[in-house]
Amino acid sequence: MSTWYPQVTEKKGRVARIIRYLKAHPLLCLLILTPGIPEYLSGSSNMAFLVLSPPVFLLFLAANLALYGPGVILIREAKIRWNKGWASVFLLGAAYGIVEEGLALRTLFNPTSSVVGNLGVYGHWLGVNWVWTVGLVIFHSVFSIGLPIFIFGLAFPDLKSKSLVSITGIRISILTLAVDSVLLSLLVNYWPAEIWGLLFLSSIVVILLVVAAKKLPADFLKTVRAEPRWRPRAFFLLGVTFFPIWLLAGGFAASANLFPPIIVVFDIVVSLWILRLVFRSMGTELNQAHKVAFAFGLISPIMIFGIAASASFPLVIMNDVLVILFSKKMWTKWKAWTFTQHYSLMQGLPKLGGDGSSMP
Repeated sequence: MSTWYPQVTEKKGRVARIIRYLKAHPLLCLLILTPGIPEYLSGSSNMAFLVLSPPVFLLFLAANLALYGPGVILIREAKIRWNKGWASVFLLGAAYGIVEEGLALRTLFNPTSSVVGNLGVYGHWLGVNWVWTVGLVIFHSVFSIGLPIFIFGLAFPDLKSKSLVSITGIRISILTLAVDSVLLSLLVNYWPAEIWGLLFLSSIVVILLVVAAKKLPADFLKTVRAEPRWRPRAFFLLGVTFFPIWLLAGGFAASANLFPPIIVVFDIVVSLWILRLVFRSMGTELNQAHKVAFAFGLISPIMIFGIAASASFPLVIMNDVLVILFSKKMWTKWKAWTFTQHYSLMQGLPKLGGDGSSMP
């Protein structure tokens, strides 16, 4: 099965063997990307446990895989089987974010959760941490779901529009996500009097997001351009700005004690604007290198944040090195492919003074 263009002889070595193994097991690659990006690059799940307490690390890894894995599989399958575009993926990603952080981990509601910090006080209203909720739902939609599917399509272009699991696999994914969510909710043990109403309303919102994703036109974010509007560097910079904007906005707003709805609207509007700008400017041809640049731009601040969060035991750097090598390989492959496509096109152009009959 061909997964890279153009075909180039692989260099011998450990990294090359890992890449060949992932090519032979594409579903495993998708499962590494998430929770890999949101958990193990960001430092949210501590890599230090891999050395300090391997059983604890494996326990958290299993819990993360049972949560993120079914989510990304189900949403990718929905995109393909429903023939939908990226706007539907982001809506389904938002629904997944509510399932994980609301129904399972309860961070959307618990003002004293250790990960919420001062956003459990700032913007907390009617039992919901609103500023935290909006930011985290956007994060999961883009980084936990959208980005892994996006990168998978670049790494495995032959599988971009093909299902990876059968109907049985879909049922197993749904069951796994449900069981893991219930177990995590019992482990978190957050049961205030209003929780049942919050869980019911959250479930309604999840259902509405799924319905909206199924009804949304496939070309909602589709570009009308042929080639990208800008060079790859511009898409890299747009990717770099995404994570810091809403991360810093919440902290700044809480420190300045701004009216919380302002920051909620800001996060939503800016996130939608960046995503719309990127997808409508990406073009439909010769854009693979631009996609790689945008993906690496999104990941870069996550890597920096993860190093800062794990400064006392920066084992996360090992993951960063793998990401850099993987991104470099994709960049090199797609740049070479784009060059050959441009060269082929130029070879087909009419000579100066010709009648243009050789134009393809």
